Amino acid sequence: MSDTLTRSGRTSSRLVALASAVLLVTFIPLFYLVIRAAEKPVGAIADLLLRPRTVEIVATTAIILVAVVLINVLLGTLIAAGIHFVRLPYAHLLIIPMILPLAIPSYVFTYTWIALVPDLSGVVAAIFILVLTTLPYMMLSIVIALRRLDSGLIEVARTLGLSKTAILFRVVTPQIKGAISAGSLLSGLYVLSDFGAVSLLNVTTLTVSIQNLFKSTYDRSGAAIMALVLVAASTVFIALESGLKRRQANESASRRTGTKHLRISNSSARISLLVLVSAYTFVGVIAPISVLLSRFFSNSAPIQWAELFSAGLSAVSIAAAGAGLALLFSIPLGALVAQGSSRFALFSEKAVLVSHALPGVVIGLALVSLGSKLGPLYQSVALLAFAYAILFLAKSVAAMNYSLQLISPSVKEAAATLGKSKGEIARTITFPIAFPSIALGTLLVFLTAMKELPATLMLRPIGMETLATQVWSYAAVSKFNEAAPYALLLIIIAAVPTFLLSLPREALDRPRNSVRDLQLGESR
Repeated sequence: MSDTLTRSGRTSSRLVALASAVLLVTFIPLFYLVIRAAEKPVGAIADLLLRPRTVEIVATTAIILVAVVLINVLLGTLIAAGIHFVRLPYAHLLIIPMILPLAIPSYVFTYTWIALVPDLSGVVAAIFILVLTTLPYMMLSIVIALRRLDSGLIEVARTLGLSKTAILFRVVTPQIKGAISAGSLLSGLYVLSDFGAVSLLNVTTLTVSIQNLFKSTYDRSGAAIMALVLVAASTVFIALESGLKRRQANESASRRTGTKHLRISNSSARISLLVLVSAYTFVGVIAPISVLLSRFFSNSAPIQWAELFSAGLSAVSIAAAGAGLALLFSIPLGALVAQGSSRFALFSEKAVLVSHALPGVVIGLALVSLGSKLGPLYQSVALLAFAYAILFLAKSVAAMNYSLQLISPSVKEAAATLGKSKGEIARTITFPIAFPSIALGTLLVFLTAMKELPATLMLRPIGMETLATQVWSYAAVSKFNEAAPYALLLIIIAAVPTFLLSLPREALDRPRNSVRDLQLGESR
């Protein structure tokens, strides 16, 4: 027993060491911000933070953040619950148009809607665009949670005479509040870090302010201070989200769905669901793609096919490299978080989330400063892929953590008692159970990295263009026709991982059943 504990402790120490190394790498942009901010005198820092313009920028950011999250919670819960509970033929297919906007970057949404409504600008417009962009995150989170509902509680509520509305808010919602919290976190962090949409809509948020200070006034110390304000805002938001879900009970990996007999056949519910899904599909899918197709076919300038496919190849290859690197970094962090709620594990999880909220411009400039001292790495594909890995590491860590938590320790212990080596356990048990969720997390990182704009603009090798940079270059000067081919190709490529993300999670259910079957086999 003592030997086992020693080996366990040694493994834990190695895991902590690896996770610490990844965190140090992740903290490079934060170190850069602190060093830059320290260059400014204390009085100048106070003047910058207390000036009316800064207060206005923080207030604008907060208003957009709160509005987008609240709208997402309301719409996401209603639509996801409708898809799950309302009896409609092939209702599960309604998820696909609700998830497809994940393939469309916020700046593409913005420029297509500006093409439709030339006067579109301001805070309300920014809220509209960011809801279109982030609602799928809320939808995915809630739909997955609804598939694991405890139907017994719903049956009890029905026998007590509760109405369907009361059941939704008093029985269903408490069971999915963890998913709502997670969706709110993803939506909120996206809003805090977004640059493309708010910039095109002439709304000055913290991210735009940072970009302006870096690019326009070359006040990098001032920009670093504003970026630290953004970090503080992200930290507060993450702390609030953690407080809301702290008492949420952990969901059982073996919980069965069993809610098919609880479907609602009410015609008004069907109509309401179809209206909501149709409205979002129109404004989030049909309208933007119609604009792009219209601009594509009305473009009088010849399409540079070689440049188009070169940009597409660059976007795919660098995003794939970034997703692979993020997966590699996420292994020790995800394993550490999945092991238990140690203080260091909790700190690591929150630290990765805070870094996820940093805008691409901050990551880009930090790595430009570092890369300029590293010779060949400066403005290289490797450095850009590294930036993607840091930017989207939180998504990969979350997928790794979730996938590892699906594995019951008793299964691995039983396999060990049967004489299986650690390698055999990893190959025959751990990997098959964890793979589907890890693969989906890696797909999400790839999808997000391919749409990343500010870091790509700053770190791409000289002469290299991606689909994102080409769309931005043309859209920024209102050349919508020229931007259309690049935007369409970006959406077409991104639609593949988006479609895979929208599929029902039978792939995740099968590993759970394998765990259950193995446990039953042990008892026999």
